[in-house]
Amino acid sequence: MLISRNAKLPNPAALRVFVTVVEEGGVGRAALALGITQPAVSQYLRALEEQVGHPLFERRGRHLVLSRVGETLLPEARRVVQALEEFQRVSQAMGRLELGEVTLGAATTMATYVLPLFLKNFHDTHPGVRVYVESGSSERLAERLLIGEVEFAVLEGVEHWEGYERHLFYEDELVLIVPPDHPWAGRETIPPEWLKEETLIVRKPGSMTWRALERAFEQAGLELNPIFYTDNNEVTKRLVLAGAGVGIVSRVVVQPNLKVGNLRALRLAAPVGEIRRYFWLVHPKNVANPAARALISLLRS
Repeated sequence: MLISRNAKLPNPAALRVFVTVVEEGGVGRAALALGITQPAVSQYLRALEEQVGHPLFERRGRHLVLSRVGETLLPEARRVVQALEEFQRVSQAMGRLELGEVTLGAATTMATYVLPLFLKNFHDTHPGVRVYVESGSSERLAERLLIGEVEFAVLEGVEHWEGYERHLFYEDELVLIVPPDHPWAGRETIPPEWLKEETLIVRKPGSMTWRALERAFEQAGLELNPIFYTDNNEVTKRLVLAGAGVGIVSRVVVQPNLKVGNLRALRLAAPVGEIRRYFWLVHPKNVANPAARALISLLRS
């Protein structure tokens, strides 16, 4: 039998009272267990019976026993009460960030070299929250953010969007990298014209790194002529370590190598000069998910 969409659903409080009366063995004990009066318990039961259209209990002497209808409906009522209790438990846990999920996007450089420590600290504070990290190009992740497939993102080269907030997350620079036995290893800056005599290793055209490089060299009236194009910063570093040439990467990419000492980082002199990169934390103005709000707050701190 089809039920009208306008049909009134049972009062969850009445279902809880019904289940409690059965489990406690009477109206008086149920009232004590629920912290309400006996007349209130009776009122809930009458309202539920009116909605069902049949008595839920029968009186036998001084005792209430379930009617046949009550016996049939009791398992269903228990399932509803248990589901409501679980709903309440989960919603409260999510509010306290004991449970939850958050999905974010991050430009590959940020996802690989900067975000891991932030995410580790977030997990230490909220171990029950699952975090889904999607890395990739800023352009693709910007599209996914705008259609709601990620809740927020750390991106490069984004403008102000209506309905979104943008906060500077990380400022970096592009540097030239060479192995420690390279003739340039002891220098701090290199004239960009010298690159003509070297095998140059850079990120592939279309990447944000390539765009920043191309723009800087064009403004300086110089031409880039790489031999190796990679789609991965680690590949660029490995090629340099193998002696295949000199590379250009973000400084954050090479920080671990600078500490170990197996690579050197140099700046390009004028007319190219320092090439800055800016990564932005971008999110909707109104973020409903408490887990996402907490992680955004951590990234902004």
